[in-house]
Amino acid sequence: MIDFRYHIVSIVAIFFALGAGVVLGAGPLKGTASEVVASQAEKDRQQLADARAELVQVKALDKYRDDYVAKVTAGMTSGKLANKKVAIVTMPNADNDLTNSLQDEVEKAGAVVTTKVALDAKLFDTGQRQLVETLVNQLLTADMDIPTDSTTYQRAGLLLARGIAAKEDGKTGDADSTKMISGLTGAKLLSLKPSQIKDRATLVLVVAAKPPTPLPDNSTYNDSVDFIEGLDTGSGGAVVAGTPATASDGGLLKALRSDSEATKIVSSVDVADIPAGQATVVFSLVEQAEGKAGQYGAINAKNGVAPSAVQTKDN
Repeated sequence: MIDFRYHIVSIVAIFFALGAGVVLGAGPLKGTASEVVASQAEKDRQQLADARAELVQVKALDKYRDDYVAKVTAGMTSGKLANKKVAIVTMPNADNDLTNSLQDEVEKAGAVVTTKVALDAKLFDTGQRQLVETLVNQLLTADMDIPTDSTTYQRAGLLLARGIAAKEDGKTGDADSTKMISGLTGAKLLSLKPSQIKDRATLVLVVAAKPPTPLPDNSTYNDSVDFIEGLDTGSGGAVVAGTPATASDGGLLKALRSDSEATKIVSSVDVADIPAGQATVVFSLVEQAEGKAGQYGAINAKNGVAPSAVQTKDN
């Protein structure tokens, strides 16, 4: 972006100087017109060179910061999720590289990823709402604690949570969880890897997708937020990880953080695309296991850069 801007500045300056040269050429300074143009062009070239050098320096500093966090402070997350089982749920169109990086991070922290669930866009398609509602009502079981004022998508989230997760450690897949997962996958609302649930997780990591273009209204995510609330309620806790764009207008994290009820129970991290943010995701999962929630990152994150338990206390 900086290179392009200075190219434009240079071009405009050169044309301005040429214009000045034409005027000067017709007047008393006719002999110096070419010198004025050459001088201005040299200044523009130097300005562009300085801008490029600054950009190189900024990129080098960014790389140093990320490398430092990844290599020097990596030990801070080691063992933090030992003996914990985590299910990863990706929102429609979530970035695979981001998902894989987050999986690597939680596994380095000692967690076992029990399953990866890819939600299909069909799940949140308004034209499929009747299908979702009918299917959810068919699959709910008597042992599930369903709030009387819950929405269709909160119940859908509870349903998926019952299939892949549990509030307590040591729960395995059973006939009910198999039935629920089969119903959801059979309707092509989601897919799982592996397709059979052996161990149910206690923690759920949700990976947000980059906002589409044009940017949607934040209310577009109401069903998604309800679904994530259901995932949290039916498990030992949920964290939503995204990039800064997801915490801005038109993004899932922006909508989540605008819901006061959701933020009481669900955590979010808006810098999950950098090493420091990935460490914060681990710390947030640990906090969720303790029954706490927070909103962390760089964009309107009301609880700061990371959970208070890992921040240096002020003297």
